[in-house]
Amino acid sequence: VSTQSTGSAELAAAVWWSTILLLKLATFGVVVGVTRNIRKVYANPEDCQLVGKNPEDAKTSDVIIERQRRAHLNDKENIIPFIGLIFVYAISGAGDACCITLVSQIFTAARVLHTIVYLNGIRQPTRAILFFVGVFCNVYLGVKVLLHLY
Repeated sequence: VSTQSTGSAELAAAVWWSTILLLKLATFGVVVGVTRNIRKVYANPEDCQLVGKNPEDAKTSDVIIERQRRAHLNDKENIIPFIGLIFVYAISGAGDACCITLVSQIFTAARVLHTIVYLNGIRQPTRAILFFVGVFCNVYLGVKVLLHLY
């Protein structure tokens, strides 16, 4: 990771891992849209009309699409706070680039595995464990910042 443009290895690590997570978020919506087209299930009447279906055929109850949407929502609820916390952590000086990278790798792996487990309906507690790994990363970052500053 080049630090020339940022002047900080910590900030560069935060930018690198945040970008990977943001790309995960950005592409997941496309996955849901593609699945809607493959399954020919549209949530809005105008989308039904666009593909020649009756507007009254709009539905939001497809099991597979709803599972994808819940996984995407869960990512939003966990990735966005992580990105904020990793930048606060990097800027505050609470840890070095190595620690930022390690926590980011753990968090990213947990989120990717969480999504795979969620989409494939793998039985609990696998999904819950992966969720709590991510929560632990967020709590760790926040507590480290607070302890560092006070």
